[in-house]
Amino acid sequence: MGKIIFRFWLVNVLISVALFILYRLVIAETDTAATGFLETIIVILDIIVNLGFSTIYLFAVILCSLLFFLNHIEKIRRNKGLSFLTFSGIPAVCLILLIIYILVGFYRYHMVLDPLKMLLLFSVIYLASTILEFILFRKIIEKQQADPKVQQ
Repeated sequence: MGKIIFRFWLVNVLISVALFILYRLVIAETDTAATGFLETIIVILDIIVNLGFSTIYLFAVILCSLLFFLNHIEKIRRNKGLSFLTFSGIPAVCLILLIIYILVGFYRYHMVLDPLKMLLLFSVIYLASTILEFILFRKIIEKQQADPKVQQ
């Protein structure tokens, strides 16, 4: 069982690192041309905000990856709901909070910051990957419970 959980954790870490690197590349490729002093200050603040969001994203995916190991506990592994929460619970909650934050900002100020749009996009991709991993994990667990002699 430990090998299965470790493989899923390793795949999740690789997906997380790939998404983080891609997120940083997207941030690096944003147009930051400034002609005046005020525009230069705004560009610097935009870079700081992007770095802050990418750091938050990195810590969130690290925490989500570590929760996979809770599936070592038999009670959690056998319960589909609890097992789903270890895979996709925190990403789903973070995505809902991010959507609420974007909607409040949009209705209050009639604008959405570009870094929030990018963070939302990458959060949706990460959540989709964790849901796919959960589905594959459940198939393996159910196959193993049906035939306990099969060890992977």
